[in-house]
Amino acid sequence: MKVKFDDNIGTDTIECWGITVHLLKSILFGKTEEERKKRIKEIISEKLLEIIPKIEEKYGYIEEVHVSLASAWTRYYVFRLECFGENKNVFALNLLSPNSHLKSFKNFEETIKDILKKFPDNIAKPLYISDDIMLQEWVEGKLLSDFKDGDILIDEEEAKRCIPLTSSFLYELKKEGYVYTPWDDYEVVLRDNKIILLDLTRFVKRDLKEEEFFEFYYGVPFTPPEIIKPHPENPAHRLYWRGVSDKDYFGTDRKEYRRLFLLGVARECESFEEFKRVCGNVIKDAEKLWREAFRKFR
Repeated sequence: MKVKFDDNIGTDTIECWGITVHLLKSILFGKTEEERKKRIKEIISEKLLEIIPKIEEKYGYIEEVHVSLASAWTRYYVFRLECFGENKNVFALNLLSPNSHLKSFKNFEETIKDILKKFPDNIAKPLYISDDIMLQEWVEGKLLSDFKDGDILIDEEEAKRCIPLTSSFLYELKKEGYVYTPWDDYEVVLRDNKIILLDLTRFVKRDLKEEEFFEFYYGVPFTPPEIIKPHPENPAHRLYWRGVSDKDYFGTDRKEYRRLFLLGVARECESFEEFKRVCGNVIKDAEKLWREAFRKFR
């Protein structure tokens, strides 16, 4: 089997939000680009011996693999694997970053199995999990981070469509006893009319109350909730908050964001009383929004 590596595997930058992001030195596989290329080639070549038989069992014989870097963060690197043989198939190969706080992908295996069983259409399906690698399907669609150019939102109409889709799924997740945290828009894809979550290590068991739901996720899908909440110990958050308009944080103006977010929640609520508990004091006329959701979804 022939393996081709893209020149980008040794880079120390990635493209995200329409800008170039420099990777932390602590997560690099070497000091120089050549060192990083050599080390990554060694690791992936070894791992391919482990995963290619698994792929061939399901997808047929593979003659050639092209490897390129898709993204890299403190948790893990994501490499795009294009496999050519009986068919062409594309996969995401996740490799733990140096100094990652994640000790093993296998620590998440039971949770991932449960999530896959309950929400097969809303996650990037895993195909193989070991301690330091996880192979997933490659999800075609639009990353939510691509809705921004730097700090500026560039597609408000599509962004508004994402808000109720996201809150609806997250409320379904809450009903099954899970939260998805920390939230980052570069780990979320819009595909057709579904929100797909890519990072399977972020599902956490938690009994989130209806009254806590809105505040817990306030800001998603385009801004992590902790950015919006005041952090007295971290003034950088307050500085960041002054940077751009509401639309660039929420996907639309703040009032419309709340309406769309709660509209998505209403879709999953079994009663108006349940919906009222989620709304709290967020909006004045919960009953009007409940009726709108009823007309739209039921």
